[in-house]
Parts: sequence; C-alpha cells; structure tokens
Amino acid sequence: MTIRRRLAIATAITVALAVAAASLASYLAVRARLLGEVDDSLRQRVERITREGPRGLPPPGIFERSDRFGGPQVYSQVVTPETGLTEGSADTQRRGRGPGDRRDGGDRGVRLDAVTLPVTDRDREVAAGTSRTYFWDADVQGVPMRGVTAPVAAGVAVEFARPVDEVQSVLQGLGVILLVVTGAGIAVGAGLGWFLTGRALRPVTDFTAETEALAGAGDLSRRLPVNGDDEVARLARVFNGTLDQLESSAEAQRRLVADASHELRTPLASLRANIEVLQQPGTLPPEEHAALLRDVVEQTDELAALVTDIVRAGETTVRDDEAQDVRIDEITAAAIERIRRLHPGVTVLEDLSPTVVDGVPERLNRLVANLLDNAVKWNAPGQPIEVALAHGVLTVRDHGPGFSEDDLPHVFDRFYRSAEARGKPGSGLGLSIVQQVAEMHGATVTAANAPGGGALMTVNFHVG
Repeated sequence: MTIRRRLAIATAITVALAVAAASLASYLAVRARLLGEVDDSLRQRVERITREGPRGLPPPGIFERSDRFGGPQVYSQVVTPETGLTEGSADTQRRGRGPGDRRDGGDRGVRLDAVTLPVTDRDREVAAGTSRTYFWDADVQGVPMRGVTAPVAAGVAVEFARPVDEVQSVLQGLGVILLVVTGAGIAVGAGLGWFLTGRALRPVTDFTAETEALAGAGDLSRRLPVNGDDEVARLARVFNGTLDQLESSAEAQRRLVADASHELRTPLASLRANIEVLQQPGTLPPEEHAALLRDVVEQTDELAALVTDIVRAGETTVRDDEAQDVRIDEITAAAIERIRRLHPGVTVLEDLSPTVVDGVPERLNRLVANLLDNAVKWNAPGQPIEVALAHGVLTVRDHGPGFSEDDLPHVFDRFYRSAEARGKPGSGLGLSIVQQVAEMHGATVTAANAPGGGALMTVNFHVG
C-alpha cells in the first residue's frame, strides 16, 4: 500500500470519526432537548396540582388537554396505594377523547380509546409516600409515551403521560439526516484526503523519481534539485551530501587503483626481467649472478613494502577495542635503533621525553618508521638526523635538500613523487600514511623546510 493510500485512508477514518462524533452529539443533544421539553410540561402539571391541593385533582381517566390551539394531548390517572386505580376510571376513559380526536384542532398522533396508564409497585409506593416522584417511559396500545408519577395528597398519587411518537418521528428523521451527512462527510473526507495527500506528497514523488533515475543512470556527478527549506529539501541536501562523499570515495578508489597499478608495473617488470635472466644458466659470471639474486630479493622486499603501504592506505579509523595507552617515546626509540642497525653510517641525534598517547601501537610505529625512513632517504651523507619529542610534539629533521616550493603542497598526497624522488626507491605512500595515521589518532602533521636547510616534519599529538 502506497503512502498516499495510507494517508487517504487515515484521513477518511479521522473525518468519519469526527463526523460520527458530531452527529451523535447532535442527535443526543436534540433528543435531550425534546424529551426535556416533554418532562418540563409534565412537571408543570404536577406543580399546578401540588399548588391547588386535592381540589385540583383531575377526574379519573383521560385528562382533557387544555390547550385549545392544538397542544399535545395529556393523559392522567389517579393512583392509590391499595387498588391502584381510583373507582370509575375506566368509565371516564371511555367517555374521553384520545389523541386521534381532531375536534379541537386535532393532534397528529393516533387515537387511543379506553386508555389505562400502567401502574407498577413503584407507582403505589409513590402514592403511599414511600417513594419520590419519577419519570417513566411506556408503550400504551402501541404508542410510546413519556410519563411522570408524583404524590399530590396523603395516600394519593397522580400519573401524567404524553405521547412521544412525534418526538420519536423527529428523532428518526434527524437520525436519517445525520446518517446521510455522516456518509457524505466520509466520502468528501476520503476524496479530499486523496487529493490533498497527492498534492502534499508530490515533492516526495518527484524525489523518488529523481533518485530512481539517478540510480538507473549510474552517474554519481548528478545531484537532486533542492527547492525550499522543508523536510524534502533537507532530505535532498543530505542525499546530495551522501552522493558527494560517494563520488569522492569512488574517485579515490579509481585513483588508488590507477596509481597502484602504475607503481606496481615497474617493480614487477624489473623483477620479471631479472628472473628470466636467472632462468638461463651459464649466461652470467658467478659474481653477477649473486648480485642479480640480491637485486631480486631487494625488489621483492620493495614490492612487499609497496603492497603493505597500499593496504594500510585504506585504513581510516581506530576501533575502540584497539586503542590503548602508548608510550610514543618508546616507539620512537625502538624505530631509531632499527635505523641504526639497517644504516650503520647514519647518525641519529635524539631528545625524547616520556609521552603517552591514546592509540594503536602498530600504526603509531608505522608513522614513526615512515618519518625516519623518509629522513634517511633524503639526508645528506655525514649529516645527522635530529629527532625530538617533548610536550606531545614529535619532530624529525634531516639535512637534505628539503622541499621545493612546487612540491611542498603535495607532500602528503597519495603516490605523489617529486622529480628528484623518481630516481629513489619508494612508493609515494610513506608520508601519505603518516598523515592518515596522525589524523586517525587526532594528531596533526606538517611539513616544512628547516632553517639552514633540510626537511622538518612535525607531528602534534593531543596528550592529556
């Protein structure tokens, strides 16, 4: 079921409940008003007899209507505690006129002959003075009547009753009208609900059509139109922002694949050529054969390092279960010892203060190792590499040529290699990984030319 249909049904149900409640309230109000008028007229007769006393008692049987202008017929009956009806009631009733007698302008009710109003135990109790005045409803000769029983003297009660067939006729007509109005209200509400929900959901329909067209086209550069500042417009902005991120991610992925394939092509081609030469026995002297084997091993190590850099380049977050307190000064000291073992001719001057950061030891070790490897690669022969750590700031300085003004903005770009770097081993991912690991740990890294020459790399950790 579509949203529009659900909203239209909900609107129709809401209108139906509202109209039904209003109709029921109107019906009950009119019914209470009409019956209240009947009760008032009966109560007025009881009050008049109460004021007049026993002399005001009506004769037994039918109480003639006194309204000569066509008022409603009122029936009366005197009740005693013992016999119920007073003597001579039935005889008088036979002489009386029923509601069908039109001699005085005529009532619109049916004719009632020899009417005897119902007498119950409660009516006798009212006559005996043990019960109070009360109103009642009864069906007399098929005519609905509304009556009252009230004490008027010691041991005597009187019943007054009026036909309410006209009231019921009015209520039935009103009920039919209210049913028609309710049905029409429901139909109109359903139609308006369908129309208005269609108008209200038109932006959603357009949004759905646009997204379907965008998904079918497969073009991540397309964007949804944004009109206004309502919820649909906000949703379109969020969706466009998601598309921006998706496009950037797809572009980064394409660039990564292209750059990785380009970087892998050269070492793989060189490795293949060396292996093909080694497959031909006796073509090289033993010294050149051994040197070629060493070259193959170095190229394999370089290829493995390149693959590792590419894999780590895809890591972007630190999981909560990975983070721990890390002594970055100890990691830096261990990395310096590794440099001294691998490069005995390199001098490293260190000044490390105890520093604890929240992070992943393996990734922080990679950050420091890449900084030192970059410094060793570019450092001038015979010059020291200076490493300092204090107040959460790690600096690594070499005494090489430093960065050119054109290369400095691209130092941390993935796979970027300057013209001078293309003749040296490396993948162009080292400093990119440094920046990535730093950002993962909430740190910042900058590259600059040191005073007096050389490159100065600075990592600013946020320590507590």
